[in-house]
Amino acid sequence: MALPKAKRKTATEKRQVKMRGNRKSIEQIHMGEEPNFVGQEIDPNAEGYSLIWGKSATWFNYFRKPKDYQKDILKYVVDVLGYTQKEANTLKKLPDYRLNEGINMICTLANRGLPQPEKYVQKVKDLVAEKMILAADIIEEKQAEQKAKPKTPTIQERMKRKMFDTVYEDWDTLVDHWIDGNYDASIDTYALFKQYDLKGATMTMFGDFVRMEYEVISDAYHKTCDQAVEAYSHVKKSDLKKMMTTMDGVFSDLERLKQSAKSARLPRAKKVKASDKQVINLKYLQEDVDSKLVSINPVMIPTNNRLFVYNVKTRKLTMYVADNSKGFEVRGSTVYNWNEEYSKITTLRKPDEILPQILSKTERQIDNLWDTLTTKIGVPNGRINKDCILVRVSDK
Repeated sequence: MALPKAKRKTATEKRQVKMRGNRKSIEQIHMGEEPNFVGQEIDPNAEGYSLIWGKSATWFNYFRKPKDYQKDILKYVVDVLGYTQKEANTLKKLPDYRLNEGINMICTLANRGLPQPEKYVQKVKDLVAEKMILAADIIEEKQAEQKAKPKTPTIQERMKRKMFDTVYEDWDTLVDHWIDGNYDASIDTYALFKQYDLKGATMTMFGDFVRMEYEVISDAYHKTCDQAVEAYSHVKKSDLKKMMTTMDGVFSDLERLKQSAKSARLPRAKKVKASDKQVINLKYLQEDVDSKLVSINPVMIPTNNRLFVYNVKTRKLTMYVADNSKGFEVRGSTVYNWNEEYSKITTLRKPDEILPQILSKTERQIDNLWDTLTTKIGVPNGRINKDCILVRVSDK
């Protein structure tokens, strides 16, 4: 679209804009362009070298921040001093001020093609060697800190620790009673787990410890292991039986705890799809000229409680009534969650008379209208096809 005359630029104005774009900034005028001596022959011992070096250093000091020198320093360390890239990268661990100290400008100017006096090269070499040691010390300190940092216990480790601090101490006391010859001592595992609020995998952990003891005593009782028989040779067979009975009670309590945990666990709520996602594959007839009917938007079906569908091919009228307050759900081409007792289907002899009433009357009036129909009324199947008009929905 052409711009109004008032907004168009004249040839003179365009030329002025172009000229302004070519102007140099005040900084560029006073400081010049970035120094670059590649291809030039400059003697670092010649008169006037110090002036060149100083003027170039001033340019970089003005335009650069401390962190901007890192790339030039690492390049110099690799290209001139012969360090590997991996060794040079250790210098990144140093703070900017420590890395730059004494070497940043020499490395930067050398990378721009300005030859450096031998004493400058040696200075960088000596300082880089010191910085390498300092960087290595920093890396070692950080690694030591990581090792010294306490490891966060896992959920299983915390559960195991709690089990040892609570119910296992009661179990240990029971074993002490057995060692002292008191084989009538008992333990109420169910009550203890409730008292200590122990749940989940703790039941399995505790059961495994008890089972290890049970298997040894069982081997001694049934004489299936010579070592177990020898270890419990001082215990009468009847007392071995008492210990096994007590542990059977532990296993029974643990099983009851697991079953009660399952019963108390809330079922995962079913995630309901959005209405537009539910009806994406629904096949229906958008409009029927002969019946003078237009389908409602199918996204209105989910969550509503009453739906009227008319099949133009078979002349069957269907009324779906939802069986709960959540309303209908649609999957594919089928409607779900409708009540078989209240939902109906019938063939209309005079659809031109009945359908307008379905569109205009209240739900109670429509219920009375069904009683006047003389055709057979059956139970629908929930399916909707390409011949079906979605006549009406309501939330009652």
